[in-house]
Amino acid sequence: MPRDITPGKPSTRRYSQEEKDAAVRMVRTLRAELGTDIGTIARVARQLGYGLESVRAWVRQAEIDEGHAPGVSTDEATRLKALEQE
Repeated sequence: MPRDITPGKPSTRRYSQEEKDAAVRMVRTLRAELGTDIGTIARVARQLGYGLESVRAWVRQAEIDEGHAPGVSTDEATRLKALEQE
């Protein structure tokens, strides 16, 4: 077994905002083309080689940020974090 791979511990990868935005756009385009939400996130994640839950979280956060779903927007979370640090 190679030394640089630790069993049971997944590697972490940081994605740029451009990569996240592109994945969200791809999910939305695919949903519009197919007319269904079922399996679109998994398909895009598989095509891009990204984690399924990562893409799912990005799509969910984009829906929240645009006001299409309930939750705390990115701007609000950033503002709250800044207030807590003061």
